Amino acid sequence: MAKKIYLIDGNSFIYRMFFGLPEFATKDWKVVNAIFGMAKFFVKQLERENPDYLVFIKDAKGENFRHKIYKDYKATRDRMPDALRDQIEDIEKMIQMMWVDIIDIPWYEADDVIATLAVQLWQDSNNEIYILSGDKDLYALITDNVKIYDTQKRKVFDAEAAEKKFWVPPEFVTDYLAIVWDVSDNIPGMAGFGPKKATSLINTFGSIESIYEAFDNGEDMWFKWRTLEKFEAARETWLLSKKLATLEINADLTLCHSALDKNGKDCFDLSAYTFSPEFLLNDKVKAYFRELEFHSLIWEVYVKDLKTWKDTGRKVQIIGDNQWLEELTKNIKNYKEIVLDTETTALDVFEAELVWVSIYLDDDHIYYINRLHNWPQVSDDNLKSFLQSLLDSDITIIWHNIKYDLQIMTLYLSGETYKDKPANDNFWQMWLGI
Repeated sequence: MAKKIYLIDGNSFIYRMFFGLPEFATKDWKVVNAIFGMAKFFVKQLERENPDYLVFIKDAKGENFRHKIYKDYKATRDRMPDALRDQIEDIEKMIQMMWVDIIDIPWYEADDVIATLAVQLWQDSNNEIYILSGDKDLYALITDNVKIYDTQKRKVFDAEAAEKKFWVPPEFVTDYLAIVWDVSDNIPGMAGFGPKKATSLINTFGSIESIYEAFDNGEDMWFKWRTLEKFEAARETWLLSKKLATLEINADLTLCHSALDKNGKDCFDLSAYTFSPEFLLNDKVKAYFRELEFHSLIWEVYVKDLKTWKDTGRKVQIIGDNQWLEELTKNIKNYKEIVLDTETTALDVFEAELVWVSIYLDDDHIYYINRLHNWPQVSDDNLKSFLQSLLDSDITIIWHNIKYDLQIMTLYLSGETYKDKPANDNFWQMWLGI
């Protein structure tokens, strides 16, 4: 039976979330756009796609073996934005709350660990391996059962799709990247050899080593003389670039927990990374989402847990006489902002009658001012006085449907229906003074 395995390139993913979402913050000014993007990916998309196994890999701190080969490796890369740096620890904490392990192996980049795992896992034909990343170098790993899954584009790249992207087969992607070089990683390259020449060379001769073998054997007649000079000068540079771009497929997994047998022998235990979607929104995660104000991610779960209004544990005070309305008027002055909503008999404001007004001050102070239900009712004179004073006050009012509610309340306060008036924006701008 096929097993769907997700290998997530953590660093690539987090960066894409940060730059792909507009920067926003909590009420305490904590920037959380990358955290939210990662949270939504886990509890929405991953839960829906439900892989059998999930491995989250990140870069280890400090230098890696490529810095020993080339000291300026990634030296020109921009420093991580502070707004993103401040979110990394929270993202990792959240992922671990979800019972998802995070792998990082000293001296290796995440891509090398992914490559090592992919090469080990693809040997089992029952494994369907998806590498979730936007990094180009990982396309070199594509085989019949290893694919790149670009979640941003919602596209899976197999060998055919990869060749359409780079114009070379996956096994030559590393050579292609070494020739065209990578500015972000500060991998050295040679001016004048862009994608077009790179694909032509590779599709004619194969790898960089094969290209120079052909060159040394005199198969150079199709080069222009200026290109020949550059080509000869590029030899050492390209070989160094390929060495830097080549993924390590023998990363030391013994440095990773869950990767040793009883004798301490390297044997990555895939079963330790079984994906359990039921753990994603556990109580700790939901509490953390509330702390970060990710209400949209837990609202559906919250609603599923509710059957009736009583399940919320909140009480509503029905106001059906003028004395209680006076008490509300006094109480409301202690609040800087409130929530207001109306209930009517119709959607057309010219036909609708105001049935009740709901006022929310906080979880312990929720009011329902009754006007038309067959319960005790407040008088129109007192309700109009209450609403008019509320609209004239400095209290911030949060509306559910501000345009409709203002139209209803304006007509109600005026005592007229205006059934013969045109219901258009110009009329309401004039009538409401906006």
